[in-house]
Amino acid sequence: MKIAIPCENGEVMQHFGHATEFTVYTIEDIKPIEKETVTFDDTNHEKVAGGLKSRGVDLVICGNIGEGAHAAIDNAHMLLISGVTGNADEAVDSFLQGNLELMTGDSSASAGGCGAGCGAGCSACGGGCGGCGGGFHEPYVETRTFTDIVTLTGENFQTEVLDDPGLIIIDFWAEWCQPCKMMAPVFAELNGEEDKVKFCKVNVDEQPNLASMFGIDSIPTLAVVQDRHTLSGMVGVHDKADIKAMLEKCKA
Repeated sequence: MKIAIPCENGEVMQHFGHATEFTVYTIEDIKPIEKETVTFDDTNHEKVAGGLKSRGVDLVICGNIGEGAHAAIDNAHMLLISGVTGNADEAVDSFLQGNLELMTGDSSASAGGCGAGCGAGCSACGGGCGGCGGGFHEPYVETRTFTDIVTLTGENFQTEVLDDPGLIIIDFWAEWCQPCKMMAPVFAELNGEEDKVKFCKVNVDEQPNLASMFGIDSIPTLAVVQDRHTLSGMVGVHDKADIKAMLEKCKA
C-alpha cells in the first residue's frame, strides 16, 4: 500500500489544490518502510491525481480539498481522507493504528470508490455525499435480519454488495495471516450481535480482484459499505468495542 500526503515543512498542507509537493509512504505489514518526496510542475488536479496513481498511491491524506480535486482523486481510483492537520508522519501512524477513519463526515471527504473503483460508480471510502447512505435521499431502514457471514466472490459481489442498499462490513483476510486469525472470532461474535448489518469476508488470496478493487495491501482490513459507498474502515487488529463504535457511527 502507498499513502500520499501533500506536505509543507513536514506538516499536512491544508489546501490540496495548492500542493505541488507530496510525501509518499510505502506501507508493509501495517507499518511505513519507506518514504519519498514527489513534486509536480503545476497544481492541475487531474495531472496531480494521475501522477500519484502512476506511482502506485492507494490513499491520499490531506487537509482541505475542493470538489475538483476531490473528483480527480475519485476518478483516479484512490482513497481519500480529508480534514487532517499536523505532522504528516504522525497522520500516517494514526491511520495505520485505526485512529483515522476513512470517513470524516463532511461532503468534501471521499475516498476513491471502494478502494479502487468498484466498477460501478462508487464515490466513496470516505463518506462523500454526506456520509452513510449518500446524503441526498431518505436513509435506508433495514428490515431484514442477517445471521450468516457471506463469503464474497467475483460472482456474488454485484448481488451481495453493489445491489444491496443496506449496511455491510467486509473483512479482508487470508489463511496464513495470524492477525486475521485473531480478528476472526471478534468478527463472528459481532455478526451474532449486529443482525441488521450484513457481515462479509473476502479471502484476498482467492479473490485478488476484489482486494485490488478496494485497494487492499495490508490485512486484516475492515471496510464498511452502503449504497455503493465505502463509509469507513480499519486496518490491523481491533477489539470488538472499536469495530462496534465504527458501525454505530455509520448507522447515525
